[in-house]
Amino acid sequence: MDQKLFSNVVLVSAEIEEVKRLLEEPENLLKWIPEITTVDKKKHDFSITRAKPALNQQETITVEKGNNSVIYDSKGGRLEYQIVFLLSGQAGQTTIQEDVYVEKQTDIFLPLKLLVPIAKYSFNTNLNNLAAFIESGIVRKNS
Repeated sequence: MDQKLFSNVVLVSAEIEEVKRLLEEPENLLKWIPEITTVDKKKHDFSITRAKPALNQQETITVEKGNNSVIYDSKGGRLEYQIVFLLSGQAGQTTIQEDVYVEKQTDIFLPLKLLVPIAKYSFNTNLNNLAAFIESGIVRKNS
């Protein structure tokens, strides 16, 4: 992926390892992205379906795990993209930076400059849902 579309950032009261563990299992998307109705684990990736009409009604996600990062690589939808979650923090606080990338030669029906503000808002809403889910304590109770 070559072109960074936008970044969103949120701070949560949780250890980096807790946040990373949650992000490394895409089945958890069902808990913080309300539009997603199914996450089916395959051998090396995850098939995702959304209930409402979306740019990517269905897509396939692969997960790459780094030291303090988790990368979702989306293929099979109308827009192929990559989300890089960068995690940093200390003393029980974690900053989650979400960077969204597309290939420079992306060919979709809508100019990217029109798509970016809509996508940034939607991704930011979901990132805040993730933060609320983490801070609800449900993650710690299920760990």
